[in-house]
Amino acid sequence: MFGFFYFWKMRKIDDDIIIYTTKRPFWHYLIAIPLYVLIVPLLYKMVELFYDRKGLNGLQFIVTMFFVLVCAAGLTFTKRIYTNSKFKDIRFNFKLFGFRLMKDVVFENIRYISVHRNNRDRDFEIKIWLTETKKETISIFFDLESAFKFATNIAVGLDINLLDATEKGNFKWIEKENLK
Repeated sequence: MFGFFYFWKMRKIDDDIIIYTTKRPFWHYLIAIPLYVLIVPLLYKMVELFYDRKGLNGLQFIVTMFFVLVCAAGLTFTKRIYTNSKFKDIRFNFKLFGFRLMKDVVFENIRYISVHRNNRDRDFEIKIWLTETKKETISIFFDLESAFKFATNIAVGLDINLLDATEKGNFKWIEKENLK
């Protein structure tokens, strides 16, 4: 039984289509390199402090190292989004230098996707709808064109309809046949 389940899961992942990959500008890496290099002397100093029985100062260096590592990782991690039109699911994958940062985030049985204007923050939210009342915000954009481009890529990848909810009280369906 386990062999069948494993094969089915692998086949499901093989059917996935990548629709988005983070494109990091070169200057992100230029800023992150010194941060990654800074971790080495911080680690050395932390070990030295613990060896000299100065644990409180050593803990301060652990916090500093963690902060520097999070800043560097924030500049260099990549996000990939996969869709599967057969199973109507979307998978978010986060990696740092090829290593997974966390378990993939998967949403299954997506009914449709929508672009909403958040009037309070003046941005555009991309939402996936799992049922008529259950929805998840998956991304936020500051301009309408980028939001629609992203939502269209997901809708095409999942082969579902797109709802334009950017005008309050004037929602418009964009059928999946018109997206391609």
